[in-house]
Amino acid sequence: MIAFISDIHANQAALEAVFADIDSLGTVDRIYCLGDVIGYGPDPVECLDLVAARCKLVLMGNHEHALLFGAYGFHTGAKRAIEWTRRVITAIEPVAKRKAVLDLIEHLPNRHDLPEVLLVHGSPRDPVMEYVLESDLWEGSDPEKLEQIFAGFKHLCFVGHTHKPGVFTEDRCFLAASELGSGFDVRDGRYLINVGSVGQPRDRDPRACYTLFSGDAVYFRRVSYDIEATAARIAKVPDLDPRLADRLFRGE
Repeated sequence: MIAFISDIHANQAALEAVFADIDSLGTVDRIYCLGDVIGYGPDPVECLDLVAARCKLVLMGNHEHALLFGAYGFHTGAKRAIEWTRRVITAIEPVAKRKAVLDLIEHLPNRHDLPEVLLVHGSPRDPVMEYVLESDLWEGSDPEKLEQIFAGFKHLCFVGHTHKPGVFTEDRCFLAASELGSGFDVRDGRYLINVGSVGQPRDRDPRACYTLFSGDAVYFRRVSYDIEATAARIAKVPDLDPRLADRLFRGE
């Protein structure tokens, strides 16, 4: 069994709860992280250390990219969080530890291929930056976008980035994770699966989310964690927008 996590966003309490849930299953032999370990939250270094220790692979997310190259196009709160995160990381002591963390971020791959499966943060067309949204299915949206996205992988593509878990089908439907019950069979057809967000869910369910993959089906897991603890840690950092704490309670 493989576990996919994404969009931790420096939320250590949520990440530790997810790892504890994975460990409790006793069936997961690999964990892949699809990016955005940092950004928004109060624990960037701690979360980077945890994923480096526990995950077989960590991909580049748009927040790691922003830390390296600039938070262009980010809203004010997200940009402030990246600037604060950069200061925290560049102040790490000892220097060897700082270098190790920066090396980790600088060398994150944009994509990873497994047999018949593509892993990216955003989309097959733009692995780091592009969102695949429910609104892409609406009348009047770009008719070529999903066609090109589905042409970019053979069977399955696992993504993060939107923080909204669910399955996009080849016939242009989106099945929210909340609608899929105990699991979803992916043996036939092509599917793009959003694995959800560990640290900042946006589907109005505040519990941390991650996804299991058996080879035949995907299973979305929700895990309660101490939101109060993360919110309190955000409140202690003047450079973090307090609304980043408020939204955790609402799952948005």
